[in-house]
Amino acid sequence: MSYSSFWKLNMFKYFFIFLTVFVIVSCSNSSDFDPGPCPRAAILKGSESKDLKNFNLSVELNRTVMICEYNLRRNNINFDVGIFGDVINLDSSSQQSITFNIFIAFVGPEDSVINKWSKKVSVKVKNKTISTFSVPIEGLRSNVEEGRTGSSYKVLVGLE
Repeated sequence: MSYSSFWKLNMFKYFFIFLTVFVIVSCSNSSDFDPGPCPRAAILKGSESKDLKNFNLSVELNRTVMICEYNLRRNNINFDVGIFGDVINLDSSSQQSITFNIFIAFVGPEDSVINKWSKKVSVKVKNKTISTFSVPIEGLRSNVEEGRTGSSYKVLVGLE
């Protein structure tokens, strides 16, 4: 066997080893972990309604919806929350619109608050007894621990 044939055979062997290692490393990463569905979004008990005595109005939060997307490489979750509620006009107030604050908290294991946001909401009352509203809150992001599933977390919403 000549030197050039020996060199080509060794180069082929090293190339094959490199290619094998590269394929194994690139195929085995932590993104194979499936975090499952989105965390549960709910209205925090005790903060679902608020009387606005200055306007003789009452605000009630009724339900929430949530969509999410996990970014496992950065260990975070991107999510949007929709909040639905009513403004109840207690005595036909002439108020045209009201403004109030809603909070959104991303809560982890053992009820630890990881992130909290506040959103100012303006609702037209329109001289109706009950005015419904929906508020989209988009572009929220929070950290998640590697290996935890969506059921380890929850999103709580309420009136401030």
